[in-house]
Amino acid sequence: MLDLSPLESGEPRRITPQRPRDYLEILSRAVFNAGLSWQVVDARWPAIAAAFADFEPDVVAGYDDQDVERLLADERLIRSPKKLAAVPVNARTLMGIVDEHDDVGRWLADFAGYEASERGLRRAFRYIGEFGAYWTLYSIGAEVPDYREWAAARGRKLPPHLRGATATA
Repeated sequence: MLDLSPLESGEPRRITPQRPRDYLEILSRAVFNAGLSWQVVDARWPAIAAAFADFEPDVVAGYDDQDVERLLADERLIRSPKKLAAVPVNARTLMGIVDEHDDVGRWLADFAGYEASERGLRRAFRYIGEFGAYWTLYSIGAEVPDYREWAAARGRKLPPHLRGATATA
C-alpha cells in the first residue's frame, strides 16, 4: 500500500508509480477523497485496500455488481455506491490503457500539457473530478499549475493552511 496521506504542509505526496497497481491505488484514492476529508479516508484506507485486493487491477477488473453489493454492506468501508462501483470500472479502463500503451505514464505523456491531461483523466476514469485529476497528476509528479493559481482560476476556496500564504516562484 502506498503512503498517500498528505504531508504535514497539507500538500499531496509525490509518488513514482512503478506498476499499474500503483496507478489504480492513486486513482482510487482520488475517487474516495471526493467530498471527504483526508482523515476520514485515511482511517478507512486499509479496509478499502483489502476490499479491493490491494488494488491489483487484474483482480479488481473482475469485480461485478454482486461484488459492489457485498462491499456496500461492509461497515469498514466508505459505502458510497458510486465510489465503490467506480473502482472496478477504473481498473478495467486502466488495464485497457496498459494493453494499448504498455504504460499509464506513456499514455499520460501523450497529452499536450496539464489541461489536456486533466481532461484525459476525467474522460477515461469514472468519478474523477477536476480536483481528483489535479491531485492524481500532482501525486505522480506530472507538471501541474501552482495550486493557489489553479484554485483561484476555478473559484475554489483554499484550505486553511494555504490561506494568506503566497505562491513561491
